[in-house]
Amino acid sequence: MSTASFEREIELTDNLLELLKREQACLVKVDVDAMEGLLNEKSRVLQDINATTQARYQAVAALGFGTDERGLAAWIAAQDAIIQESWSRFQGLIDQAKELNRVNGVLINKQFHRNQQVLDTLGRPPSAGQFYGPNGQASSGSGLYNAHA
Repeated sequence: MSTASFEREIELTDNLLELLKREQACLVKVDVDAMEGLLNEKSRVLQDINATTQARYQAVAALGFGTDERGLAAWIAAQDAIIQESWSRFQGLIDQAKELNRVNGVLINKQFHRNQQVLDTLGRPPSAGQFYGPNGQASSGSGLYNAHA
């Protein structure tokens, strides 16, 4: 295992960051058509990241370290500064991607609630039995005019 494996993960994470930024721009503009293509691209990049991560854990395990985060941390601690810096850079990019993804989730949630409010308003039947009397005040009754208004 060498820095090349981290460089591939860095490259993939850079691609993910770019996609997340484009996704955010589409969310702000509510560009649903562009979002569909981005989701497919994002899915492919995430699959590549997952495959690279699995390969990393297998390589670390082949060197006698655990197949979990502690095993990886032990392996990284035993490496030179170049590998440690590469890992640190990769972790920084992952943190950026997590934050962009969180913000995009907030934007999606806001748009969902906005759409739900519009749908509720459009689909809501008028309140049963509520009418306006001759004086413009709301009243209950079976006709347009309330005799007692």
